[in-house]
Amino acid sequence: MKHPMIFAIAGVNSLTSRKAAAASSHYDGAETCRPGWGTRFFSWCVQCSERSRQRQALAELDDHHLKDIGKTRPEAMAEATKPFWK
Repeated sequence: MKHPMIFAIAGVNSLTSRKAAAASSHYDGAETCRPGWGTRFFSWCVQCSERSRQRQALAELDDHHLKDIGKTRPEAMAEATKPFWK
């Protein structure tokens, strides 16, 4: 039977090695760095603009084109009237 102190020391070593591994993987430089709020806000604005543009184009399609993509006029209008942020 092993001495209880050996288990305690082994436990500390495994615990500290896990903490060290977590700390080293937490920040690895620029490749894991989260973009700033300005970059994220700009990206959100671009997505909202694109979403709005696509919905406007969908609203302008005639019934023949809507049938080609498998949508009805009420479905297209329901999508087109959604707010830009959804």
